[in-house]
Amino acid sequence: MNRSGSFRRSLSSTSMQQAAASANKSINSVNNNNNQQNINNHTNDYEDVDEEIEDQIDSARNIEDDFDASNQQEHITVVVRVRPPLPREIKAAQERGEPYVSTIKINDSHKSLTISDALDNDYGVGHSFTFDHVYGEDSRQDEIYENHARGAVLSVLKGYNATLFAYGQTGTGKTFTMEGFSGKRELRGVIPRATEDIFDYIETKGSSNINFLIRASYLQIYKEVIYDLLDPSKSNLTIREDKKKGTCVEGLTEVVVRTPKEIYQLIERGRKGRAKAATKLNEESSRSHAVFIIVAEHLERSVSNEEDIDCANADAITGKQGTHEVKESYRIGKLNLVDLAGSERVSVSGASGDLLEQTKKINLSLTCLGMVISALTKTYKKKEVYVPYRDSKLTRLLADSLGGNCRTTMLAMVSPALEFYGESLSTLNFAKRAKCIKNVVTVNEDLDQRALLRKYEKELKRLRIELSKKNKTVVGKQRILELEEEKRRAEEDKLAAIEALEARSREFLHEKTLKRKLEEKIAHLQSQLLVGGEKIEETPAFRKLIKQEYERVHKQYEKKLAELERERQSIEEDKAQVDRYKQLLLKQRDIMIALTARLNERDETILSLQEELDAYDHHQKMLEDALDRKTAALIHLQRVTDAGLSTKEKEKQALRKIIEVKMIPYMNTIYKSMNAFETPEMEETTKQVKKQVATVTQLMKQTANALSLNSGNSTEEQSSTSEASLNQFQTHE
Repeated sequence: MNRSGSFRRSLSSTSMQQAAASANKSINSVNNNNNQQNINNHTNDYEDVDEEIEDQIDSARNIEDDFDASNQQEHITVVVRVRPPLPREIKAAQERGEPYVSTIKINDSHKSLTISDALDNDYGVGHSFTFDHVYGEDSRQDEIYENHARGAVLSVLKGYNATLFAYGQTGTGKTFTMEGFSGKRELRGVIPRATEDIFDYIETKGSSNINFLIRASYLQIYKEVIYDLLDPSKSNLTIREDKKKGTCVEGLTEVVVRTPKEIYQLIERGRKGRAKAATKLNEESSRSHAVFIIVAEHLERSVSNEEDIDCANADAITGKQGTHEVKESYRIGKLNLVDLAGSERVSVSGASGDLLEQTKKINLSLTCLGMVISALTKTYKKKEVYVPYRDSKLTRLLADSLGGNCRTTMLAMVSPALEFYGESLSTLNFAKRAKCIKNVVTVNEDLDQRALLRKYEKELKRLRIELSKKNKTVVGKQRILELEEEKRRAEEDKLAAIEALEARSREFLHEKTLKRKLEEKIAHLQSQLLVGGEKIEETPAFRKLIKQEYERVHKQYEKKLAELERERQSIEEDKAQVDRYKQLLLKQRDIMIALTARLNERDETILSLQEELDAYDHHQKMLEDALDRKTAALIHLQRVTDAGLSTKEKEKQALRKIIEVKMIPYMNTIYKSMNAFETPEMEETTKQVKKQVATVTQLMKQTANALSLNSGNSTEEQSSTSEASLNQFQTHE
């Protein structure tokens, strides 16, 4: 892309250089020809210079802003390939005593398939999917490339970006589909076929007016670290966002290639450094994501007559050559050929140790890829969703391929074996989501400097409209930062275009100064000429001719000066307009900064309130726990008390029965017996004993009555009553 800038700089000053050469030629002609011819030639030179200046001004003012005319939206092309069953899979079915049955059935149109667990041979129960094409077990390498890869590959030579990547479980044939290198020509994969097509196209289309430059690079992402496969000494490379190149890897080796053989050599060199290992599922399992990158630069020159020049063509870099206009169009396309490492289950692959760590990193990056695709799917449903490109090196590297400026083709590889039914279903669901992604495909062309001003004016207008809409709602922080960055870039580019126009204006003024100096030199030379022994300027005829010519040239000169002055005023107005735009952008930036500050304050307030709420919840939980413990203790105490009351009540009832049934009748019997055995000698003693027996009997009755009356009282009252009765009884005794 930098090379196009040098093309443009070398050609943009062509008209000025030719004008200066024309003026120098006029000066030289004055010394060699007669006076009248010099004046006529010089006047014609002035007219040519003025016409060139006027053409340049008209071209700069009337150029059309059609930079986005080639933009178009395209869905990601998703193709499914079902690999044939492996001998070990057939053998495993035979060992189970079952016939081998494929889990996948492809319909006749080869646009959809049904996958089931093969328990129902009629496929009555299963999952159906529809894609751009479905290739069966008997598919060939050439038909996959010709139908769904060749178009994307050739579009790179026309200035488009393209990506082809293979996705699927380990052991499903991704590397075979992408590379397919072997001794048989018909088994070649996408990469060798794409390489041959690129150079065949260049050989067919190349000419003296069309030049191509092909560069290649090769990298792998192993354990989330980027390695340069063409230079093993380079590792842990970083991904950068370049304004012109887009997403690129800093420090990655790029090799200029001229033949397919040179690309094959690079691929073979890179394959030796790629991480591979043997697992239960694949003897040569790829343990890294590999990306082979081909960059095609295309420079085309065309020549047309002046009257056929379209000044509105922003795709051309123009320069005058005689009476023809030379247009140079510079385009650059990038082709990413991606072989992803396969997802796998540790329980099936038997990975351990370093293989286990590799599996974790592979599954993590593929999970991030799935999250990016899910987010993009929600975005196309008109939802504001953050797309996590930066969560993985793989997704960041493929950012343009997923939702960006790229023609993307996904080759989903699945296995028909029953033991991999779950993995195959997961791959098909992933491919179904990827089918919903839309990319905006645009030709990567360098624009004429004169078209940049209108381009950036349109971009600023679009950003202002978008900002106006966003200001009516709550703008997300991420979107605010993105808008600020876009407007900053648009402002810088527009200022650069204005500076270029001002430089052109200074060149015009310089031409005017040269023109004035040339007039002075011609007048000085004329004063030195003699006619018949006297000075030529003293002859009446010459004076009349000079006066007429001077008036004509002076009128033309004044006319051109007036036009230049109008152009200068127009440039000043444009500059003032840019200043107004700048002030508007600054105000909008201040508004967004204020909104950001308010959002930050709101977030801090929410965070503070959340912390207080958490503390309150914690305190409330502690109180509830304490209350639960107290309640449990009270319930336990109540149960114990109830149990104690029940026992004492039974004891009191038993004691009352003993007193009423046994002791009182017994005491009455004693009292009666003493009457029977009463003698004069024992009369006094008998009276005392009978009195005590009567007293004891009375106390027993009172005790029994007390026990009966106090059965509903509390434990303490009952205990007090019992103790009082007992004390009274003991006192009488």
